[in-house]
Amino acid sequence: EGKNKSSGVAESVKATSGAIGYLEWSYATDNKLGVAALDLGSGAVELTSASVGKAVESAKLAGTGNDLKLEVDYATKAAGAYPAILVTYEIVCSAGLPADKTALLKDFLGFFSSAAGQKDLESLGYAPLPESMRTKVAAAVGAIK
Repeated sequence: EGKNKSSGVAESVKATSGAIGYLEWSYATDNKLGVAALDLGSGAVELTSASVGKAVESAKLAGTGNDLKLEVDYATKAAGAYPAILVTYEIVCSAGLPADKTALLKDFLGFFSSAAGQKDLESLGYAPLPESMRTKVAAAVGAIK
C-alpha cells in the first residue's frame, strides 16, 4: 500500500498490525516503530549510529579530490555494518559564487561537517558521519573558494 511522504508511511505502519515499511530512522524513532536487525551473513546487526558508520566506512570512495561520492555496498558482510542506508549528499560549486554566498555556504556546511554539528544528529534520528569521513567532508568544505 502506498502512502504519501514518510510521515504517511510511518502512520500507516503504526496503525496496521503486522505492517512492514521502509523509511528514515527518524520517522521510525519518532513514531516508536520497531526497526529490523539485518543479517547478511556475519550475524544480525541492529540499526545504530555506529552500525551505520561501519557501513559508510565500508563504502568505496568513487569520486576524486573533494568529490566524495560513495559506492555503498548494500550486501556488505563487514562485521557490525547496517547496510540499508541512504547517504545524503550536498552538491555545491567549489568556486565562482559571490563572496557573500560562499561565506554562507561554508558556514552552513562547515557547521554540519564539524564535530559539534555531528554530535546531536543521533538524537534527531540521523547517523553522524564516522570520523574518517567527517574529516574528508570538512576538508572539502574548507576548500570551497
